[in-house]
Amino acid sequence: MSSPKSAPAWLHLPLPTNAAQDAALVAKVERACAKLPDKFPDLHKLLSAVRSLATYEPAANRATELIWDQFDALLTHPTAQGRVHLVKYALDHLPPRATARILRRLAKDPDMRVRNTVKNAIKKAKIREVALPQTPEGDWDATGWMLPTEETRVTRHKTGTRVQKKIGVPSITNLKQLRTLLNIRSRNQLGYFLLATDHKDGPYTTHTIPKRDGSDRTICAPKKQLKWVQRQILNLILSKVHAHPAAHGFVLGRSTVSNARPHVGAELIVKFDLKDFFPTMHYFRVMGLFASLGYPTGNCLFGTDDKSNQIAPVLARLCCYTPDPKKWGSALLPQGAPTSPTISNLVCRRLDARLDGLAKRNSGVYTRYADDLTFSFQKAEGINLGRFRWWVDQVCQQEGFTVNQEKFRVIRDSQRQVVTGIVVNETLRIPRDMRRRYRAILHNCQKNGVEAEARGNPRFREYLRGFAAYLNMVQPEEGAALLLRVNEMLGVRAADAQKPEPPTDGEGGNP
Repeated sequence: MSSPKSAPAWLHLPLPTNAAQDAALVAKVERACAKLPDKFPDLHKLLSAVRSLATYEPAANRATELIWDQFDALLTHPTAQGRVHLVKYALDHLPPRATARILRRLAKDPDMRVRNTVKNAIKKAKIREVALPQTPEGDWDATGWMLPTEETRVTRHKTGTRVQKKIGVPSITNLKQLRTLLNIRSRNQLGYFLLATDHKDGPYTTHTIPKRDGSDRTICAPKKQLKWVQRQILNLILSKVHAHPAAHGFVLGRSTVSNARPHVGAELIVKFDLKDFFPTMHYFRVMGLFASLGYPTGNCLFGTDDKSNQIAPVLARLCCYTPDPKKWGSALLPQGAPTSPTISNLVCRRLDARLDGLAKRNSGVYTRYADDLTFSFQKAEGINLGRFRWWVDQVCQQEGFTVNQEKFRVIRDSQRQVVTGIVVNETLRIPRDMRRRYRAILHNCQKNGVEAEARGNPRFREYLRGFAAYLNMVQPEEGAALLLRVNEMLGVRAADAQKPEPPTDGEGGNP
């Protein structure tokens, strides 16, 4: 073997490299990715020009990394064109699994341009995915992600006064009658409400509150006048229609307790969470709900003309919020409006029916509290969890919802099983640590006085009564005596003591 000293001179020369060219291309990619989705066409052109070169792969990989960092923001970008750009770019430059994930999420986009782009992309990409078919006779492939073209049109619903009377909602044929019903004084006032925004002194205000995971939740609260109108819509129209029996959140006579009770003593509990529950319900879905109640859609655009029959679009717009009133199709169901919880339950009726049927076919029980889906099985034997999870995910996707995979939970009877904040292993119980903490607070109140323990909190007395009432609702054998003790300590009259209000901030309690 030759020694290194005897090797030819050319072996010691530096290898040719495109490092400089690679760095320059990656820098251009990074600049384009900093301004997505507007720069998707430039990024696409940049990478397409070097597709046959060795520099393509590192540049495309870097682009994929940067796109994934802003994945959710791109999928929910307020402009339809931005989402179209994402689909077109993914088709040519993203890995197949990433492309499939994007197409699946955007297959139910509210904008027809996006859906049509996704439909064409699914055909072109030939994605090898098994999905529920659109129809019983359909193919089990990625085409099942798409909405059926005709069956889900907003205008498919039968409308008119005969339908409205059959359902039991007020008969309305034009906007003048709707204004009279809702006590909206003038067309100008209706036009103000239809702005549906907090922009430039619109009828909404927005603020954020912290979630339990540390992120912020945006609350879009209607101002006083619009809130009153929404309550009229709730009381006069929406309250006439019943939610599915499996829905327990925001339904009169149901609660976290009724949601938890069907799962008592189960060997296996499986929990799912729907991602971005309220924002998933966009203007078109809400309009479809009102159309299903018999209210005409007109041209599917909202307006203020008293003679117009745009009833469903106007009702939907009155119940939705948008940051930009000029983008009329971008409005979403707001967290903070009194109509939103009931609308969410009514929109979910078909989802609840399908998941309830799925549970029963597997000898299980299904309940939903807002975005929390709970399944339980008295016997765990024979349950294929992987297959069941796939079915739930597919049904949710077909119904226009996204399962938050990070919050998926499987709880066996050897563990503490908690459903909407209530332990259900053998009987309904509030978690022991919560009861102990509350009893410690009561002990300190009796020792030091309620005002001393309140420490300036104006709602402390409400908390004391509320938790005692909650305990009485869940565990009456323990809670009744405790509630009486709290009422005596607070000096609550016997007549008032009959109407305690339990807290609503437990697991799954608030949207």
